[in-house]
Amino acid sequence: MCAFGAECDMREKDLPPVLLVKALEEADSEGRLIPIADRIAASREAKRNVASGAPQGALLAARAQALLPRIVGRHSIISTVLALVGGSPWVRWLLIALACVAGLGVSALDGTQRINILSFPLLGLVLWNLAMYAAIAIGALRNSPGARSKRRWLSGLLAYIGVGQALRIVARSRAFDASLSEALGRFTRQWYEAAKPLLVRRASRLLHLCAAAVGIGLIAGLYLRGIAFDYRAGWDSTFLEPPQVRALLSVLYEPASMLTGITLPDTAHLANIRWRNGNGESAARWIHLLAATVAVFIVGPRLVMALVATLVITRLSLRSPVPPDLARYYRTVFPASGEGARAVVHVVPYAYEPQPNTLARLQTLLTTDHGEPVVVEVQPLVRYGDEEAWLATLRTRGGALPDFLVLLTTLAATPENENHGTLIAELRDWLAVASARTQLLVVVDEGPYARRMSSQGGAGTRVEERRCAWREFISARGVNARLADLSA
Repeated sequence: MCAFGAECDMREKDLPPVLLVKALEEADSEGRLIPIADRIAASREAKRNVASGAPQGALLAARAQALLPRIVGRHSIISTVLALVGGSPWVRWLLIALACVAGLGVSALDGTQRINILSFPLLGLVLWNLAMYAAIAIGALRNSPGARSKRRWLSGLLAYIGVGQALRIVARSRAFDASLSEALGRFTRQWYEAAKPLLVRRASRLLHLCAAAVGIGLIAGLYLRGIAFDYRAGWDSTFLEPPQVRALLSVLYEPASMLTGITLPDTAHLANIRWRNGNGESAARWIHLLAATVAVFIVGPRLVMALVATLVITRLSLRSPVPPDLARYYRTVFPASGEGARAVVHVVPYAYEPQPNTLARLQTLLTTDHGEPVVVEVQPLVRYGDEEAWLATLRTRGGALPDFLVLLTTLAATPENENHGTLIAELRDWLAVASARTQLLVVVDEGPYARRMSSQGGAGTRVEERRCAWREFISARGVNARLADLSA
């Protein structure tokens, strides 16, 4: 039982993305697979988009959906794993079609134009299905985990096939990315444990549908044989005589006789259609009885059980049970302290390689300016001449945009229209369309230039002149500027 009770139930389709993101975050404390800023931005987006008072499972699902496109875009193997654990509908239909073909084969098993009314292939199928019904009924009456486990071992095997294939693919990916492989392996195992009741019931329904398909194929084969060829019906036996055959047929065919209205022949008639006494009789009556018997003992019950399984599957898919540790995970990504509401800042160094202490100073500066803690994520350095390529990547990569996009440069550089000016203007115009809430800020680090000028005469004047040049340059493009010594 989930620690959140009913609030922690969620729809089946929402559970895999949540468990996937959870596994990736737990295996990636440094934010390499999912950047920390993206996680916080997704929490903020989920809180904005989900109605107040919604179940906690809905918040987790909305957050996972916000993160999933960027994750899949970076690691294509994730979409493959998700598809495998979700199951392939075409495989289910293929198995049902093969079962139907097997039924057609059973109808022509003897390869002759004679139909044995004792029909041992048919009798075997009926007895097998009756034995399965008895096992299911006994297991339901006992209602013990052991009984259910024994009864569903084949269903459990079918349910594990997709997950097992996903685990093999994940294991092979370890050579390329060990942390991603570990996270995907953890996700696959957690998903299987959480979804096992639902997967087993789906596999059980598939087995019922395959059994019904065998019966339908058998019925179709019987009528095709009757239409295409002149089939004769009769019987023969080493041990049975007409009275014993009449008693056996009354058990095997009586339900079909009641359903179709076709009466069963008496002992004398059975003696006349014995193969040793003649050439049997027209098989039409017996084809109808055989088909009705298959419908009564195989097709009908199996379809009813498949329908019952579908109702249970529908209920479970709407309120799928979740792992107990999802409660702890929820508190991590939506903390009571409001951590999920912290501002997200992407820092883009431009033609300037900041030192670690510079970035720490910048975070302190932004926190002070913003009035509350911020999460800073440093983006790759953009060099002179790479502006257009970087802008193209930024426009196409997708994902949540930050609250602040900081272009970090140095006072040691002279502001140039074709470089700094073009980059600032294009960022400004793109953000105005892509994300009106994202603020663009240009931060100029005075430290390197001030230190270089400190040994020269008139250093203060020259530094102030450069400051004024940068302020005017940035303000002219309608963007906020922040000049500070970040190396102090």
